[in-house]
Amino acid sequence: MGYPIHLVTLEGERVLLAGGGPVAAEKVVPLIHAGARVHVVTTDVSEELERWLDRIWKVELRPVTEADVAGAKVVVAATSDHDVNRLLVDAARAQGILAQAADDKPYCDFYSPAVVRRGPVVMTISTDGGSPLLAGQLRRLLEAIIPRSLTDVAELLVRVRDRGLKGLAKRGRLLRALADPTITKLVDRGDTEAASARLEALFHETEEPFEPGTVAIVGAGPGSRQLLTLRALDRIQRADVILHDALVENDVLALALPGTELIDVGRRARAVVREAQGDARRVALMLEKAREGKRVVRLHAGDAFVFGRGGEEVDALEAEGIPWEVVPGVSAVLAAPAAAGVPLTQRGLAKGFSVRTGRDVEGATQGRLDPRDETVIVLMALAAIDETLGGLIEEGRAPDTPAIAVGGASRETERVVAGTLATLADAVRAAELESPVTLIVGEVGRRTLRKNIDATGDRPAAEEVA
Repeated sequence: MGYPIHLVTLEGERVLLAGGGPVAAEKVVPLIHAGARVHVVTTDVSEELERWLDRIWKVELRPVTEADVAGAKVVVAATSDHDVNRLLVDAARAQGILAQAADDKPYCDFYSPAVVRRGPVVMTISTDGGSPLLAGQLRRLLEAIIPRSLTDVAELLVRVRDRGLKGLAKRGRLLRALADPTITKLVDRGDTEAASARLEALFHETEEPFEPGTVAIVGAGPGSRQLLTLRALDRIQRADVILHDALVENDVLALALPGTELIDVGRRARAVVREAQGDARRVALMLEKAREGKRVVRLHAGDAFVFGRGGEEVDALEAEGIPWEVVPGVSAVLAAPAAAGVPLTQRGLAKGFSVRTGRDVEGATQGRLDPRDETVIVLMALAAIDETLGGLIEEGRAPDTPAIAVGGASRETERVVAGTLATLADAVRAAELESPVTLIVGEVGRRTLRKNIDATGDRPAAEEVA
């Protein structure tokens, strides 16, 4: 495999370019962009090459000889004579000089790439010399797609880095800046001063904590990287280790930064015994990496708490005293109906929906669920909380069934109140929760209720959970 010449440091170095035709004109462009002192030796200068003469270091109108190779950093043979080109390459190789004969792959130590430039951003396209036509076409496509404003954005980022805002500790803020549409819009308007101020502000924002030795249980969404949450992207790009499901798309995993350890801990349809063993190994690995002081992301397809193993993983982390957080993901419960244009609820047609797994440890899910096996989520629950909780008791649920109220979920004002079907309504009023309030009813809420009991040492009717 050959490599694009633009990856070789040529700044200020003499490069011999033999030939003056259209092919030589194509070869001279990446050399000039690389900052080389291009020495052209040719008997004739074409119109294509003539437009670059003011940027070429030296032009000699004479036949090229083997002696011209001496002292060059690189040799590019692009004459119309195949034998002369090979002679120059042989002479260069004898002196340990990189060389290239145009359209003669065995005599190429490197390839001249198609280049797209946006200020300090340089993109090179190479086909290992196989199809210069394809490389050129791809360059034209990229030229059309990549906005010119990227030049100014890149220069802004370079200036910020030169002022010391660099290094792995700042990578989260750098990634946020790169994804910030405001900066590009301001640059497009020509307001580089405001764009620079916005960039400075992003770099000085307090970064969300993701301490070493912490595990983030992250939902990767239904598949497309476009449906990742911003926090999920942040954790993926700040992780030291990512333990991911088999169903997480490669496009999502590609967002991890170089050096991140990616470990597939996924499971497919397997025997129950083998599945249990796999779960134990996955949890043990998660705990091990956290104890090593790594920032660990346990990356689930969809959402970790919707038919995932997130709850069991949280139990294991709490038992070991390892800090954890949960980053919700867009579940297929929401994504699949949206893809089909099917609303899950609609006034006059559907008052709610249930979510089931196709298969559990006991086999396929069939028939009505026992109330003890079902988790009930009630949205916009504050106004009718007494009637709602009372109705769930009338449906056959025990009054001491755990019931949780979450006010302002994911907002700065988020508050959680834990209780039971019998006690939660009074506790919500005592806590003065404000809309929006979501109710979660079912045995899965016992962890939150138990945490509150452990903190107080007795069994209160209900209390707010920090």
